[in-house]
Amino acid sequence: MQQFNIKTFTGPQKVAVFLVAIGVEKSVPLLKLLPDDEVEKVTIEIAKLKNLPSEIVSQIVLDYYEMMLADKFVTKGGLTYAQDMLESAYGLDRAKKLIKKVRSATEVTGFRLLQSINPAELLNYLQKEHPQTIALILANMKYPQAAGIISELSTELQGEVAYRLATMGKTSPELLQEIEEALTTQMGGTFGSRMSKSGGAKALAEILNSASRGVDTNILETLIQKDPELATEIKNLMFVFENVTTLRDKDIQKILKNIDSKSLAMALKVVSDDLKEKIFANMSQQASEALAEEIEYMGPVRLREVEEAQVNIVENIREMENRGEITLSQTDGDEYVD
Repeated sequence: MQQFNIKTFTGPQKVAVFLVAIGVEKSVPLLKLLPDDEVEKVTIEIAKLKNLPSEIVSQIVLDYYEMMLADKFVTKGGLTYAQDMLESAYGLDRAKKLIKKVRSATEVTGFRLLQSINPAELLNYLQKEHPQTIALILANMKYPQAAGIISELSTELQGEVAYRLATMGKTSPELLQEIEEALTTQMGGTFGSRMSKSGGAKALAEILNSASRGVDTNILETLIQKDPELATEIKNLMFVFENVTTLRDKDIQKILKNIDSKSLAMALKVVSDDLKEKIFANMSQQASEALAEEIEYMGPVRLREVEEAQVNIVENIREMENRGEITLSQTDGDEYVD
């Protein structure tokens, strides 16, 4: 007979048990409040539930009830008021455990706080830090946000930070603690609890995919001087707009269906003739003629606007690959059958 231990249950598993316990009618509105990826995790756990003892279900439901009660007290009168009320209801030990859970649930973690900091303020702080520290912080940011920060660093600092980011492994808790304390003092908030991502070549490649062409070129040149093999690895992991020429016609046609003509025309304003020909070859004659005309009559445009359009299309391509709709990784020797 299968043994169940509530202490081993993950967050999604507990949510799944709770939703099943309260029934479909009440569960649906709650599921709609969750992000898509969380809904997927919870749904999978719901499908896996079977033969769960009633005492486990009751304990999980009770835990949620107590957490909601504690949160209600905190909202009404703060943590001190909440602890007093919970002590009266459950006793000192249980009250302390509930307050600890509430603190943990409401605490702004380092990773989330990084996303909300004003970029100019963060940039001003990072420019005074060691390249290794900057690399660690960038490794814990969303790629487009990290690309924006690294793009504003000096040319020399860009290369140093990129190299350390690409060669970074797991970070020691001690170093994370030091950075947490420094950031807390300088900028407020709680950092460090979620700052545990490793960097590596793939992380740097993703950041460079979101950076402007001048920035990625400068960084790659620096890496070639420091470590040619590493630079080659990163190049292979990167996918830039010009790489569309390497894709299969079938995939290019799928991509074009997801891009509006104005964005495509802007992106093609400054590209090689080979890329233009590849795009035109995967469109109907009428569509390709209309696109060529739109590019011609667009007139002078800012290079920044062209690069932004290209980056947006690359991000769209990456999303399509993640969904399994197209394939980016292929070699000249690959063979495909439909």
